[in-house]
Amino acid sequence: MSRHYSSRSYGGYGSSRRRTGADRFGILTFFLLLISSGFLAARLLTTGVLTQKLTLLLLSVLAGLNVLFAVTQLPRWRNKLWKLVLGLVALVLSAGMIYATVATNAVLETLSRVSSTGSVKTVVVRVRENDSAQEIGDTFGYTYGYLAQTDTDTTDALLTHLKEGLGQVKTKSYDTPTALADALYNREVDAVILGKGMVSTLKQTDGYKDFTSRTREIYTYDVTHESDAIAPNANISRQPFVVYCSGTDERISDTLLNTRSDANILAVVNPSTHKILLVNIPRDYYLPLPFNGEMDKLTHFSVYSDKGMDEPIEALNTLLGVKADYYARVNFSGLMDIVDALGGIDVTSPVDFTTVAMEMPNENGDGGYHDESFTFTEGVNHLNGREALAFSRERSAFAQGDVQRGRNQMAVLQAIIDKATSPAILSGYQDVLRSVSDSLLTNMPQQDILKLVKLQLEDKVDWDISTYTLSGTTDMQDCFTTGFPLSVLVPDESSVAAARRMIRELING
Repeated sequence: MSRHYSSRSYGGYGSSRRRTGADRFGILTFFLLLISSGFLAARLLTTGVLTQKLTLLLLSVLAGLNVLFAVTQLPRWRNKLWKLVLGLVALVLSAGMIYATVATNAVLETLSRVSSTGSVKTVVVRVRENDSAQEIGDTFGYTYGYLAQTDTDTTDALLTHLKEGLGQVKTKSYDTPTALADALYNREVDAVILGKGMVSTLKQTDGYKDFTSRTREIYTYDVTHESDAIAPNANISRQPFVVYCSGTDERISDTLLNTRSDANILAVVNPSTHKILLVNIPRDYYLPLPFNGEMDKLTHFSVYSDKGMDEPIEALNTLLGVKADYYARVNFSGLMDIVDALGGIDVTSPVDFTTVAMEMPNENGDGGYHDESFTFTEGVNHLNGREALAFSRERSAFAQGDVQRGRNQMAVLQAIIDKATSPAILSGYQDVLRSVSDSLLTNMPQQDILKLVKLQLEDKVDWDISTYTLSGTTDMQDCFTTGFPLSVLVPDESSVAAARRMIRELING
């Protein structure tokens, strides 16, 4: 009598047993793990943001995981439970790797958005509020007023554009925005051409704060001014560099390069000694404009920049004997978003004070503004975004006015640096990236930013940050932008000399 024996496996594997659903699930999850780990490794290797040690560790871990799951998932197992469990683990690991790849892509996208090689300058056409013109075509035969020494390239481009549509355009030139506004009020001209930054400046000038209510915008025109791209610095993680940090007083969400600079800070960084010197230059500092030598407040200088922040950077180079390698520009709305994304910051106030912050953005995001009161106590204060903005803007509560405001702005900047270089940033990195991409512009190349991130990851640097504020004497002096005297701060030579000395010492190590 013959007996038939089926081919079966009584061990872990069986060569002839058909694959079960658990087997197929295991193979599928293994290949998903293999693909997702490959994408993650490729993305991190191309960015170069990780240190060599971390890169080798990551590759070893990824290789080890794939070998482990290949050994356990490719063969056929009788024990379906282990197949399912290991498959679920592979799914979780794959999801984590996909998330890490997306996060890396988000970082690169943010760096691409904030790294600027040029600037967009916007000029507008405004008429009197009761003028019949509703659009640019209605201004046929109008006489246009424009500024002779400001936004010349952009104004010329707009005039050329207007001539193509309207034919011959009659023009008159004026030296200052206040003279141009007067010409419109007095009907010397029918329309005016002004840069957006100049409109903002007029709104903050005594006697012209109602300019936007007495006039009406009927046309906007954008011109892109490309600046020379800065070559990546191979030694940025070892050699000192300087960043001009500028804060604009715009209440809009966009970060405009060509608007007033109400915060002006030179950040001198020495990566080798892990030291940073923040030098605050008050907004009212009375200096010569580089492009024409006329005297004005520092806050107005960026309005005249054709490429990036060239005017204030050149002026500070002359003043302090050091030229900024890079600039970083942030607006007030951006400051709030960044601080909130970091989960708040801890800032020390020298005194108790209460401030009424003017034109704070409404919390419901409807685009409106209101006045809001804030109280700060002497010592450490934990601030959210709105509180940090109010703290940074206040000056009337202090005997030293704008000088103390500059110190407070540096304290906020220092607190942001401390929080951004701590592990706490990881929990909210997506919100941080979103806020930075919407409110910050810099000309620092993406490669240089990644090198600094790599330095922080490799050395876990605890930066030694010191601050210094330039001082001066309050006076009334003629300013080029307005054409009449304004309250300014005449530089104190000994204060400037001290700042020069501190900068040299930090750079020399």
